[in-house]
Amino acid sequence: MNKIFTAIVLSLSTFAATSAMADSRYNNHDNHRYHSSNNSYNNHDRWDRSNRYDQRYNNRWNNNSWRSGHNFPSQYHSSRYAVNYKNYRHLSKPSRYQQWYKVNGDYVLVNQRDHRIIRVVR
Repeated sequence: MNKIFTAIVLSLSTFAATSAMADSRYNNHDNHRYHSSNNSYNNHDRWDRSNRYDQRYNNRWNNNSWRSGHNFPSQYHSSRYAVNYKNYRHLSKPSRYQQWYKVNGDYVLVNQRDHRIIRVVR
């Protein structure tokens, strides 16, 4: 009984110590950098930088660079871009584990397992 009690107390104290160490990174002296109003680095600047990166990344795919064998970007894997081939005469019936997507006016046939582009119809 005494060994079980000691094991429980030791495990709880270890858990508390690791929780305190994990929390200590938020209480360090650099914390004021993110909350200070007189510093030029704030959330708005961070959003602008990430937004510019996203625009550059999206422009990479906006210039009709879809090619067979290339990877299909994960940002387009949603059902929002998926297309039913029956609604379009120029699209062939996809085989098993294939899906048509419409992105930037192009129809892209993608293998669902490895996300490789099989065919592009412009």
